[in-house]
Amino acid sequence: DMLRRVVQHIPEKHFRMIRYFGFLANRVCGKYLPKVYEALKMATPGPTPKLYFAQMAKAFLNVDPFR
Repeated sequence: DMLRRVVQHIPEKHFRMIRYFGFLANRVCGKYLPKVYEALKMATPGPTPKLYFAQMAKAFLNVDPFR
């Protein structure tokens, strides 16, 4: 019974799943998202800093991987 409920969420072969639509769609995200932020009176987020493996290991594991 549980397996049947889990399997029903697996899409058919070659089924095209839509992840984002509307203003989050890849085609229009850069065009409409700043307008959404402006309408909601929110600050536009800047680029996220790139984290390297050593930085992530220090942050999550509290271990320096190079020691």
